[in-house]
Amino acid sequence: MDLTGHIPYSNMHLSDIKVLIERGENDSIEFKQTVPSPDKIAREICALANTRGGIIFVGVSDHGELVGIRDYFEEEFWIRQGAEDLCMPAVEVRFEVIEVKKRDILLVHVSESERKPVFLKHKKKRVAFIRQHEENVVASPERLRLMAMETRDTEITFEYGAKEQRLFQYLREYGEISAEGFANIAGISATVASRTLAALVKTGTLSVFFREKQEYFCFTVSDNKEPHTVSGT
Repeated sequence: MDLTGHIPYSNMHLSDIKVLIERGENDSIEFKQTVPSPDKIAREICALANTRGGIIFVGVSDHGELVGIRDYFEEEFWIRQGAEDLCMPAVEVRFEVIEVKKRDILLVHVSESERKPVFLKHKKKRVAFIRQHEENVVASPERLRLMAMETRDTEITFEYGAKEQRLFQYLREYGEISAEGFANIAGISATVASRTLAALVKTGTLSVFFREKQEYFCFTVSDNKEPHTVSGT
């Protein structure tokens, strides 16, 4: 683990930092008054790396108050431990400091991973998180498959069969469906449903969205009609 012992001051002006903070937490911004533990900060890092990267502001309360930290050495140590030892693969992080009222705000820049999905080491099993607005949510099997396809630039080729036709019929009637719902209406396993939905999202046929931490799938095209020719797995 490479501890610098010195973190550079940010080139960002304090007013720019305040604008970002006033917007509140979102899918790329996270506030931490302190770093509670390597395990907990690793979850934030994992989620940001699996989404589009972002910044963790350490020394900022959940309400956006600039409280600062006295000494960033322990914070840096735990963050690096979370990023390098608890995330698989390791996630690249970069540090900057900005001084506010004689205290420091630590800016942790988390890079979007080029090797998705990033998993969090767990005592029982590996788990991956993604950002959904300001929350970290467990990545679904469909999301994991989709991230793996995008990372490997997997070429998707398949023919539409009975299960896809049943799915399209349902979507034309109801507009959206969950992975579990697709498995039920098509009479297929959860694994086959997950693989099919991920492929259809990868090809652009379907889009995925969250509602109350549950993923749903719908047609990408605005007129709710499946395309005539698409390639997928």
